[in-house]
Amino acid sequence: MLIMLYLFLAGIFAGLIGSIIGIGGGILIVPFLALVLKTPIHLAIGTSMICVLATSLSASVRFFKKNMINTGLALVMEIPTTVGSIAGSITVAFLKNDVLFIIFGCFTIVSGIFTYLKNRFPEKFKPLKSAKTGTGSIFDSEYYDETSGKQVSYNVKNVTSGSAISVLAGFFSGLLGVGGGLIKVPAMNTIMNVPLKVSTATSSYMIGITAVVSSVIYFFNGFINPLITVPAVIGVLVGAVSGSFAVAKIKIKHMIAIILFVFISIGAMMFLRGFGILRY
Repeated sequence: MLIMLYLFLAGIFAGLIGSIIGIGGGILIVPFLALVLKTPIHLAIGTSMICVLATSLSASVRFFKKNMINTGLALVMEIPTTVGSIAGSITVAFLKNDVLFIIFGCFTIVSGIFTYLKNRFPEKFKPLKSAKTGTGSIFDSEYYDETSGKQVSYNVKNVTSGSAISVLAGFFSGLLGVGGGLIKVPAMNTIMNVPLKVSTATSSYMIGITAVVSSVIYFFNGFINPLITVPAVIGVLVGAVSGSFAVAKIKIKHMIAIILFVFISIGAMMFLRGFGILRY
């Protein structure tokens, strides 16, 4: 029972932080399970995948109500994303524990640095200017921005390039049990000219579809244990809902330095654990 309480509390923390900074809680759940509770990393990743699925479904409901999801674009980009996810989910079964620790450690460090830079220097992550203007796309849409109180129209560009990047996002999602939003959101925003809020909402919707496919593969490989997964999922959902309310009141800039430290520390521990330098 005590372990289940730890899982629930860890889920709340992961869901809360993930919701506030927009990266999902999977990247925090895996290290906790693998390093603190000594859970086999394959099982930890499988648990994280179910958590990612649950948070995606919860967030997508809210985004749908606000009409912020570009459904057409999501379905087109989901095809290459799913291909990458299947490849990642199959690959994980053939990788040794140490290799997964090293890959996850590197991914976490990069995630922390990218999150810091994106929030510290937001002007560097503005959409790229396209040489072609005035051209229409079947994915062009609009949404109501609650902050400005205006209807915002946008033109989607470079769908082919964005779809190619989605393969990579899907692969890492399937391999590590994390949402691919860290890759897809910047790609849609800077390369495809999709507003950041729509990019986040659309990515969240896609992550749910990707996670369903990956979860099935993880389940048949025996990498999902309900006794571990259920309390973690409940905790992540509670944390994600709390984070969605807290994000409007918290000054994100005050948290970025702490988040960078936490991510690099966790990533370093996973990395060192993979090389056998750090043992528990």
